[in-house]
Amino acid sequence: MNIVENSMFLSNLMKSANTFELKYDFSCELYRMSTYSAFPAGVPVSERSLARAGFYYTGVNDKVKCFCCGLMLDNWKHGDNPIEKHKKLCEYLIRIKGQEFISRVQASYPHLLEQLLSTSDNPEDENAESPIIHFGPGENHSEDAVMMNTPVVKAALEMGFSRRLVKQTVQSKILTTGENYRTVSDLVLDLLNAEDEIREEEKERATEEKESGDLSLIRKNRMALFQNLTCVLPILDNLLTARVINEQEHDVIKQKTQTSLQARELIDTILVKGNFAATIFKNSLQEIDPMLYKHLFDLPMEEQLRRLQEERTCKVCMDREVSIVFIPCGHLVVCKDCAPSLRKCPICRGTIKGTVRTFLS
Repeated sequence: MNIVENSMFLSNLMKSANTFELKYDFSCELYRMSTYSAFPAGVPVSERSLARAGFYYTGVNDKVKCFCCGLMLDNWKHGDNPIEKHKKLCEYLIRIKGQEFISRVQASYPHLLEQLLSTSDNPEDENAESPIIHFGPGENHSEDAVMMNTPVVKAALEMGFSRRLVKQTVQSKILTTGENYRTVSDLVLDLLNAEDEIREEEKERATEEKESGDLSLIRKNRMALFQNLTCVLPILDNLLTARVINEQEHDVIKQKTQTSLQARELIDTILVKGNFAATIFKNSLQEIDPMLYKHLFDLPMEEQLRRLQEERTCKVCMDREVSIVFIPCGHLVVCKDCAPSLRKCPICRGTIKGTVRTFLS
């Protein structure tokens, strides 16, 4: 079976993944069924199965078209399952991953959609043993040969995925489940997800590399700033004057009832805004609170690391890492084991009305 008028299909495919263009009465299965009155008698796929899968007859040979996404298929053969062939594109790609995914995949792997259709994706015979790999010293080469030479893995490699990524993905599958992939679509979906994860990691790494020294230092000392920064409003005004934040962002932070909550929101905003915001903050802090500025920016690296470790340590047991934020004061100074016994915050002595569990990065 071949894909027909692939460019027309792809243009339809790029439409919203959540809203489909319904064409006339072809959304009704009975109406689609009525189009098969002149369907060739020798085609080895029943008209009812085609109509049920969303296809109506175009009147040309055995060519059918989906009323929903515009996919056109012909050259039907014995064993073809219209629902399975259609589902790979209508559900497997569009509904699961969406329009942005479709655009990126089509750009990276121009023949992927066609090969997914033409590749048999039926599960292997249940009685057939899937390769089970037990990794051990000195056995990598022979195991790799078994692992990378299944029909499913070969099909993924032919689609253009890098051998290294395929190998890593298959190894992960075997280590977690004890068996190799049984279908091409399952392997392709995991490969595309792995590429997404790699892309996000690279984006985060690039962002970190672009950070200035000031921004990096603020990030490392964010907890100390949450607890010790009291001159929030003047710094907030300077950020507004420099157009780093807008009036709405300014007012949201200003309206916080606790200084510690204002400080938390301010620092998180600076980390999002980037290097210029960090420069404004540093200059403002040097002018408004020189002692805190010196404490943060004028210390040797060894001292900064020591203080960072100290700030992350529970102030009650002096052993475990802090993980509980007190409400309403916002102080993060104790671990989850010490928090239940406290009624007042050790820093501000305010009454604790609630707690929130946090996880430090």
